[in-house]
Amino acid sequence: MHKRKSPFQDKWGRALLPAVLALLLPAWTPGQSASPSEAMALEQQGKLEEAAQVWIAVTERTPNDAAAFASLGVVLSKEQKYSEAAAAYRKAIRLNPNLPGMQLNLGLAEFKQGHFEAAIPPLKAALAADPQSMQATTLLGLSCYGAKHFEEAVKYLGVAAASDEGNAELHQVLAQSCLMAKNYPCAFEEFRKLQQQDPNSAAVHIFTGEALDGEGKTEEAISEFQAALKLSPKEPNLNFGLGYLYWKAHKYDEAVTAFERELRIDPGNALALTYLGDIAMKREDNEKALTLLRKAIQLGGDNRLAYLDIAAILVDQKQYPEALSALRGAEKLDPNQSDVHFRIGRLYQIMGDSSAAEKEFRKVRELKQKEEEDLAPKATKNPSPE
Repeated sequence: MHKRKSPFQDKWGRALLPAVLALLLPAWTPGQSASPSEAMALEQQGKLEEAAQVWIAVTERTPNDAAAFASLGVVLSKEQKYSEAAAAYRKAIRLNPNLPGMQLNLGLAEFKQGHFEAAIPPLKAALAADPQSMQATTLLGLSCYGAKHFEEAVKYLGVAAASDEGNAELHQVLAQSCLMAKNYPCAFEEFRKLQQQDPNSAAVHIFTGEALDGEGKTEEAISEFQAALKLSPKEPNLNFGLGYLYWKAHKYDEAVTAFERELRIDPGNALALTYLGDIAMKREDNEKALTLLRKAIQLGGDNRLAYLDIAAILVDQKQYPEALSALRGAEKLDPNQSDVHFRIGRLYQIMGDSSAAEKEFRKVRELKQKEEEDLAPKATKNPSPE
């Protein structure tokens, strides 16, 4: 059974990355002996573009000079030309893999471009070369977080956060990583620390509520979101998050109020419209439901629930081709969910197309088998003889 992901997860955590990055140390700069005096003089005068041109000339004249490429990368990074800087750093590493600081600089250049996956290998190499480097450790943890490798992020960010207890932004990213890795004891411990530092932090209440929701403690999660709402009543997505929790608890009147508050803050919130439409459908107000759900789809985004609800209403109304179109919309958003293929198969049966129905049911069986295989413990390659 596919577990529905909370739609308000991961809306706040990514904004923490730039704040943490701003606290990191500047990148390594090669020594003066590795670069021509003209380029160094231009760099010292702040004439970065001219300095870069000199370094380019040096690399063209001496294409095997790793230090020249390294120096070029540093100047390009200062110009915030991170893509070009990364290329220069890679060239320097190919020419001299042991050139100090290059893996760290390459990882930082990739990180600043938002290329989190690409940043991970050079940062791991930098950390292997200098296991005590907190800059490499922190950047690696942040890159793992950005790449959604949350368990690895917890490993590195835990070390970095322990060395800097007063860095609230870093602890928030760690807490969010623990949350996304479903390591709830770690998440709760970090949120406790953050709340001690700032008892009036709406973000801490939000994250704590998400962790409680992940443990199935919906009522406690609601209390945390209510506390956050008192502290920050106009926080985007906060009313939606509270409404979603009410929806999960089948408290539809409260959910409607929360979703409508969200829409007053953000009229284009497609998910708030989707859940309002779902509630209207549950209350058998199909015309209102269709209006809300179709508007949600027009706004774009992942509105799988909107497509499924529209299809259910249209099937009841015997508008089968339109219902099939809606189900195909849901399938397009996530083709690997067996429930939509089952619904399509049932609809084909109603429409009298047994061949198309069997094709969908076969897809259901394939997907369920894959789910079971993914959940099954992996056998060792060389099991011990009995």
